[in-house]
Amino acid sequence: MPTNTTTDLYTTVKNVSGRELTFGFLGAHGVKLANNATYSVPGDLVTKLGAQRSQRKFKALENALTSGLLDIVKSPSVYLLSETGGVTRELAMASTKELGTTVPSYDGGGDYTEGDLNADET
Repeated sequence: MPTNTTTDLYTTVKNVSGRELTFGFLGAHGVKLANNATYSVPGDLVTKLGAQRSQRKFKALENALTSGLLDIVKSPSVYLLSETGGVTRELAMASTKELGTTVPSYDGGGDYTEGDLNADET
């Protein structure tokens, strides 16, 4: 039986700079990440930093992304509710890069379903 988790609720970033760097906009006082190391924060990091009164941390994130120092490798899922079946699915991409849906992680996760949100509601 699948395990219920909340991994879909986090943003994960990855240091792709080629060296160890401290990213001041992560955590309360900055986070030092080795090359290829990842760091996860609850919620949507872009929205969280963009909503702050000071735009300093948002601009630092923007600079890290456009300079090729950091990648956002995962952000919180987009949830979709089927109007006909009342079933919630999350937007997902298959290894073939096809867009579809899957069962949210908090509901045990599941297999990728291509196309129609209602297709797996039988």
